[in-house]
Amino acid sequence: MTGWGLGFAVAAVSIVELDATAAGQFMLSRPIVLGPVLGTFLGDPILGTGFGVLYELLSLNDLPVGGHLPLNVTVALSAALFCALGTPAAAPEIAFPGGALAGWAHRRLEEFLRRSRGRVGELVDQRLIRGSNPALLRLAGLELAKQAAMTFFVLTSAISFAVLWGRLGLEVPGVLQSGLKTGFAVLPWLALASLIRAFKVAF
Repeated sequence: MTGWGLGFAVAAVSIVELDATAAGQFMLSRPIVLGPVLGTFLGDPILGTGFGVLYELLSLNDLPVGGHLPLNVTVALSAALFCALGTPAAAPEIAFPGGALAGWAHRRLEEFLRRSRGRVGELVDQRLIRGSNPALLRLAGLELAKQAAMTFFVLTSAISFAVLWGRLGLEVPGVLQSGLKTGFAVLPWLALASLIRAFKVAF
């Protein structure tokens, strides 16, 4: 994929990620939806669907509700697919946990971003007290832009790291790689257990 195509994909994911909690919430950012679409765009719909299903099931019991902010599965899935289907490509058993690491990094940055948004409410109050226009649409648009920019930064950082790792010819130690393969093979069973637990909680 060309640099422009990859940049477009990362920008699109950065906008779709806003659907998770910030705007819309049409479920377009859920891995079960985004995985097949992004996988098809990157040239491997089967891997995209597989990663999407795994991330979806593993995150069923840890949703971003209220003030709870779990690992960002939208970013985790996207980073994993970008690394697994990039040039050079990372093995799925390495790309999957690498994506989870990117999702965790995004979560930590978003926690900081959310704390900074507390000042927006104070700013609106001050404007209303003065009788000024609070400019809510502009403030909301600015916060959404910050969120999208942060997602873009995390994804491009993950891709850059994967590309640098591959071009330097670095390899995961054999013992660790064997462990990652074993863990990746067990993931479907963990995902099934998560699904069973979700049904148990629901009923």
